[in-house]
Amino acid sequence: MKIEKKIVLVLTAILLSACSVEDPYETGPTQSQQQEQAEQDKENAQSATFTVTIKDATGVEVKNATLSISGTTYTTDDSGQVALPDLPQGNYTISVNKSGFQSYLTTLQIDDETEPFDLNIQSKPSQSVSLFFAGDTMFGRRYMDQSLITMGNFLPDVEGALIRASSAAENAIALTQYVKPLVQSADFASVNLETPILSIPVSVHPTKEFAFFSLPETLQGLTEIGVDYVALGNNHVYDYLQNGLDDTLKYVTEAGLLHSGAGNNDSEAFAPLITNVNGLTVGIISATSITGEDNPIDYIASAQKGGAADLTDTASVTSAMESAIAQSDYAVAQLHGGDEYSYAPTRYISNRFDVLGAEGPDLMIAHHPHVAQGFGLIDGTPALLGLGNFVFEQNRIETLLGVAVIVEVDPTSELKTKSARAYPIYLEDYQPKLVTGFLSDYLIRRLGEFSDPNVAVIPKQGFAEVRFAQTVAPTASTPVQVTLPAGQHIVDLRAYAPSNAFLTGIQSTESAEIRMGRDLMLFGDFEDWDNDEEFGEVSRWENDSDNLTPCLTGAHRGRQGMCLVRTQFDNRPLRMPFKHTIRTMPITPGDSTLLAYHDMSLYGYSKGENAGVLSAEMSILTSEDNLVFSEQTLQIKAAGNYDWQTFEHSFSLPEDSNVLGPENLPARAVKLTFLHSPPADGEATLMLDDIALISWQKDIILTNGAWAQNTMHGMDFLQVNSQKDVTINLTFSSFQ
Repeated sequence: MKIEKKIVLVLTAILLSACSVEDPYETGPTQSQQQEQAEQDKENAQSATFTVTIKDATGVEVKNATLSISGTTYTTDDSGQVALPDLPQGNYTISVNKSGFQSYLTTLQIDDETEPFDLNIQSKPSQSVSLFFAGDTMFGRRYMDQSLITMGNFLPDVEGALIRASSAAENAIALTQYVKPLVQSADFASVNLETPILSIPVSVHPTKEFAFFSLPETLQGLTEIGVDYVALGNNHVYDYLQNGLDDTLKYVTEAGLLHSGAGNNDSEAFAPLITNVNGLTVGIISATSITGEDNPIDYIASAQKGGAADLTDTASVTSAMESAIAQSDYAVAQLHGGDEYSYAPTRYISNRFDVLGAEGPDLMIAHHPHVAQGFGLIDGTPALLGLGNFVFEQNRIETLLGVAVIVEVDPTSELKTKSARAYPIYLEDYQPKLVTGFLSDYLIRRLGEFSDPNVAVIPKQGFAEVRFAQTVAPTASTPVQVTLPAGQHIVDLRAYAPSNAFLTGIQSTESAEIRMGRDLMLFGDFEDWDNDEEFGEVSRWENDSDNLTPCLTGAHRGRQGMCLVRTQFDNRPLRMPFKHTIRTMPITPGDSTLLAYHDMSLYGYSKGENAGVLSAEMSILTSEDNLVFSEQTLQIKAAGNYDWQTFEHSFSLPEDSNVLGPENLPARAVKLTFLHSPPADGEATLMLDDIALISWQKDIILTNGAWAQNTMHGMDFLQVNSQKDVTINLTFSSFQ
């Protein structure tokens, strides 16, 4: 018995000794992490010093112009120059102002390699006025409680929320701070206020699926940045019935905000807002085509009931338009309608554009789809076809990029608005920010793709110049030759041209099936393009582990990629989920959003340093309700050492005859998580970059081996299928 006890004690001691062996990979950062930290420290120690020269449209230097950047204002010298000293690397918004010129604003990335550059500002006639228009705006629901889908008769108060009742004004002002320079650069600013304003919610609409409200104090988030007017003709102004409408009209007026589009009866709702902007009389009507007619209580005003102006009431809305035109120098129609999440106007809202355009307004604007659309010219009237979101809190990835537009008005011209500037707005974790680089260029190219051919959309740094009733051909072209072996291949066009360029020509040496595709993920480059103070953040991917970080040493292109670190002592794969469900794109243009593109490819680049297995979990879902059609784990790369390599997985969504749930929903979405397994021995670093989820959308028809199209678009991939080795000559176009 004593011998058995001794054996047990000896074995226990051996086991304890084994357990106490120090794990060399848990005592501190791995070697790759130390290398990355050294690169980060080196970059953080760098700063940029350079000169900016302000010139007019003819190239003449402009002296005594003011240039503002990062809270500091400079004045140009006699040579039109400003020296900017010791700026840390990052994205900066620069604004330039000078009497007699249009305000100029741009967002650009600055680093230690930034060289002196020029900014050209446009002259401004003395009588001209600039008007700012932005899209859907509210400060409720997920701003107050991330878990909410709709709101009821209670006041959320959640610790850590972006908006809290006790600090609502302060929170709202902080929320809109990064777009303040843009709004203030115009003479007059308008947003679509898609929320009732009330302090105590007591009368939520009894049958409406989604109801919102925002606290009165949050209106300071608009007034502090310079918003003058709010459009109320939308399908949410009556979410809290007459009590909510009364409060909304009261609080909006008390905040000093002008408004139109809703009232205590239809006469009030249709009445245009008439106001003076620097000597220009502006008239604005606002109305919604989403009437709530399927509910016992609808959303629109009548002779006996309050609500929004009814865009489907052709006689009343055209009468309101005529009234605005008669009373103003510049008449604006703000239309609320169309299909949510559409990329171009659908049939009914196009009809409303036509109806009001026939009356001869000076500008028309559409809201409601929550997706930025293009620009039009309807019966000679400039149209902003859809502005998307401005201050909103939707989780759908297609709603994260909106557009704000500054139109220039010359009341002495026959076409009073000949030009505008369109600024992409990125809602990063629900906060609106200006952007530059790929994110800006991608949206601008897509807006150009779905714009009227008689409207020119010209990419600039952080914005687009829009010219109505004018076509402008690209001024630069870049030829590229790509040779492919027989078979099917994906060609990443991003590798051959800058992000403001677009493919306009193909010549093939062999017969080939070719189609073009668009990335729906948008955030697979792991770059930081927005204008906040944090530089290098990656906010659309879950990366809260020290072993899963953006890294300078892991960049395939651009500044950074993503590094996933594992060691032999880890007992499970490291997971990197994409935060959003990626919904397939509706066939565009189209009469509705019901039909969608089905063929897709997951594509990207990886590099391994003793890497473990790279795999991906992919689920195919319905667009709503997250009903699952299929789940699978894709084996993407084997373990080992390898330089940058592409990976791809092509698939098709199930046919629309396959449906799930009581609403018979088809497959319309993809959910992705990447995994890096532990290595067999030592430490492992896996680098990922330039990931895309490609939607194949356009077949290329070769005529005598060639294809040409001189219009802008947002598609960055080709799929080439040839039975022989093939060489394709590509032509990219851009605007200088």
